[in-house]
Amino acid sequence: MNVNVQYLDKPSGSFSLIQQDLAEPGPGEIRLRTVATSVCQSDVVIYKQGLPRIKKWPAILLHEAACVVDAVGDGVREFEPGDLVGLGCDIPCGSDDCIYCGIDGTGDWTSCPNTWATGHEFDGFARSHAILPRWFVERGPIVKFPQGFSPSHACQLEPLACCLEGMTRVNHCIENRIVVLIGAGSQSVYALQCAQAMNARKIIVINRGPERLERVLRDFGAPNVVGLRWDENVVERVYQECQPFNEPHFVMVNAPVAAAYELAPKLMGYGTVLDAHAGVKGADGKPRLAHEVDLNNDIHYRLQCYQATHGSSMRGIRLAHKFLSEGRLPKIDLMTNDSERFGFQDIRQAIARAADSDSLKVIVHWD
Repeated sequence: MNVNVQYLDKPSGSFSLIQQDLAEPGPGEIRLRTVATSVCQSDVVIYKQGLPRIKKWPAILLHEAACVVDAVGDGVREFEPGDLVGLGCDIPCGSDDCIYCGIDGTGDWTSCPNTWATGHEFDGFARSHAILPRWFVERGPIVKFPQGFSPSHACQLEPLACCLEGMTRVNHCIENRIVVLIGAGSQSVYALQCAQAMNARKIIVINRGPERLERVLRDFGAPNVVGLRWDENVVERVYQECQPFNEPHFVMVNAPVAAAYELAPKLMGYGTVLDAHAGVKGADGKPRLAHEVDLNNDIHYRLQCYQATHGSSMRGIRLAHKFLSEGRLPKIDLMTNDSERFGFQDIRQAIARAADSDSLKVIVHWD
């Protein structure tokens, strides 16, 4: 069959819509028809400057995907044509013998030195159809949604999974606690909604620019949600908002800039969990961001926890699937307005919109 593929020729280059032949799925494989893809900030970075992990150009971007099963190969029992599925970005390396990704592996794919990522080593979903190999179908991050479920919600499975990985790694760090979110982009808005669903006591959102912060407070605000401008007084103001507690309980870095990593440790107090969620990267790789930690007086005696969320495992995928399927994010549609919906022929414009200072979640529709 003929399929449409959007190729990016090089960083800051041009997209070309190419028609290609796609074979029938083989044994254990499934063929997917792309329905909706949401745009990640990684796609913005790849488009603007590339990433070292992408070794070949032209490349196929977009990894936050909702697809319909179009056909199945012999031996496939879990999926059938017509199923709506959501996909994760971090995927097994494909080796049956891998201690992380293999048949008897732990499932900790991000620990594997040969791990793959959709839109990087594994082609993304800026294409109308794709074949998933057997190992992906059997062990990869793919989950089925209920009949009639919204593809616009299903394509947000992966970023929500990453967010929930960070918020649930340490037990009881959200419920009845004070949550601080650095940055007001889409990941902070997922975290805000999850914190609300998990009954956080107060949620403090910090952002430099007013546009996105105003949108977040308008659409997702509540009596326990506070927005603060990121200025020279932000640390003092955060501590004031934490009263009657002395400090935040959970701090999540959702701004992929060095300044966010400089700010976050200043908010650490007794029992604070810091989740380094948005990594800093660019065309030349990942810069070193140093911070000195007192293992005795801070980590031991003040029970501080420094952790990171880098990608998502099946645990996060399943948890995100549960939150979405149960409707625990009732305002998720407000993350995408009319200016953030595009057709598959307008991927460059979609990525440009995702880079705007007031944008949250851009969705590309393939139907």
